[in-house]
Amino acid sequence: MTSYASLALLYDDLMSEVDHTAWGNYIDGLIRHFGAPGRSLLDVGCGTGTITIKLQQLGYDVLGIDMSSEMLAIAANKGLEVGLGIDSWLSMDMRALQLPQASFAIAVCACDGVNYLGSNDELDGVFAGLRQALCPGGLLLFDVHTLHKMQHIFPSGPFVQESAAGYCIWSSQYDASAGNATHDLTLFIHEEGELWRRFEETHIQHYFAPDVIRHSLASNGFELLSCQPWGQKTGGIAPGTERLQYVARRQ
Repeated sequence: MTSYASLALLYDDLMSEVDHTAWGNYIDGLIRHFGAPGRSLLDVGCGTGTITIKLQQLGYDVLGIDMSSEMLAIAANKGLEVGLGIDSWLSMDMRALQLPQASFAIAVCACDGVNYLGSNDELDGVFAGLRQALCPGGLLLFDVHTLHKMQHIFPSGPFVQESAAGYCIWSSQYDASAGNATHDLTLFIHEEGELWRRFEETHIQHYFAPDVIRHSLASNGFELLSCQPWGQKTGGIAPGTERLQYVARRQ
């Protein structure tokens, strides 16, 4: 089954423990700290649009793109409630961006979307596409899982998440030779009465070492401005850091 096809139905409930308001404020703070040549913002892998909408409320002119039609449908419905039209959402794979050249001042890929790329070549392709979409001096912000999280946190499951709409049971294995964490999800979604429907999805995320990311950014016309533990603007990376935040500028 395609990733996020059935998970979309539970995604917002399962992610309710994540403070998306704080996440949006963090991104906004980074943009203000490093400076961007405008307010037009591309949210890559926007999912159900929670962070996109938060950034719109902070004054950005947003476009959210995602390859999951199920996630985008939820995003579009949520967007209507805050004045975002259907043209604020676009079905598109980040590996095959088709956007007007130099049309955005900022590009964001939050919630480890970059880890869904499967190889260094795909990473290069995405950065090349984003360079085309960003105007000169534009900012690129994205976060990724660390090796510590891939090797030690994910495989420590299985994990069970409960929401009003259903349950998600997931376990992960990390393949060091391939650099991939494979997440196997079993979903139980409540339909009506005593009827529950079971779905299964598999998600694969790839580990990108900091040196690989730095090289790919430089090779595709970006200057790396910052690589810090997520939630910080400065400070060192500790052995137990689970997520890194990158900020780069299109040269």
